[in-house]
Amino acid sequence: MKIGLVQFRPELFQVKENVERGINLIKNVNADLFVFPELAFTGYTFNTKNEVEWVSENKNGFSIRAFKDFAISKKTNVVFGFVEKEENLFFNSSILIKSDGSHRIYRKTHLFYEEKLFFENGNTGFWVENVNGVKVGLAICFDWFFPESFRTLSLKGAQIIAHSANLVMPYCQEANKIRSLENKVFIVTSNRWGEEVNVLNSNEFTGMSQITNPKGEVIIRFPKKGDKVKVVEIDPEEALNKKLNKYNNIFDDRKPNFYKER
Repeated sequence: MKIGLVQFRPELFQVKENVERGINLIKNVNADLFVFPELAFTGYTFNTKNEVEWVSENKNGFSIRAFKDFAISKKTNVVFGFVEKEENLFFNSSILIKSDGSHRIYRKTHLFYEEKLFFENGNTGFWVENVNGVKVGLAICFDWFFPESFRTLSLKGAQIIAHSANLVMPYCQEANKIRSLENKVFIVTSNRWGEEVNVLNSNEFTGMSQITNPKGEVIIRFPKKGDKVKVVEIDPEEALNKKLNKYNNIFDDRKPNFYKER
C-alpha cells in the first residue's frame, strides 16, 4: 500500500484557502491513502467558542465536500482532522474519506489541555475500517499518550493507524516507535509545524511527521519545518504477524484477567 504522509501548516481560520493549498500539495501525487494533520485546515489555537463555531462544519461541510470530490476523482483515500459540529456541540474529529465517496468519522477520545474548554469528549470509540483490503484505524494526537488507544485499535485488527496530530510536546515521535513495536502495527503520524499565534495565545508545533513500522523502526521522518508530502510503500501484511518468536505471540500471550485495576 502506498501511504501519502503529509505535513501541513494551515493559516488560522482560513479554511477555504487551506483546503485549496492542501489539495494542491497532493494533486499530482499518487497514493492509496493520504494522511493529513489534526484540525488540518482550521488551525488549532482558539480563544473562544465563537471562533470554534466559525470554522466548524458538519458532514456536508466545505472541506469534506472538497476532499470527497478529490478522493473520487483520484480513486484514493484521505484522512484529515476537522472541527465537527453536531447541533450545538463541537468535536475534535478526524474523517476517513474513501475512494467511493463514503466516509466515517472518529471523535477524539483524549482531549488535551485547553481543548477541554471547546470540545466535547469523543463518543465514537475506536474503530477500524477496510481500505483497499487493509484494515485502517484512526487516532488523534494526544490519544497516543494512552497505550490503551493503539492497543484497542490493534486488537480490533488495525494494520495501519492513521494518527493525525498537532503535537506540541516533544515525546510522541520517539514514543510511537514503542507503540508500533508493542502492537506490531504501522503508525502514520501526520503532524503540523511552526508557530501559531492568536492574540496573546500561541502554540509551537513539532513537525517531524513520520511512519513507524511493526518492528518499531522509523521508516520516514520529516524535518521540524515545512509543508511536505512523501509517498512510502509499505506491506500491511507485516502487521498481521503478531509473533515475536516461535513461542511468543504478543496478543495470544496477553493476560487480561490480571490487568484489572481492582
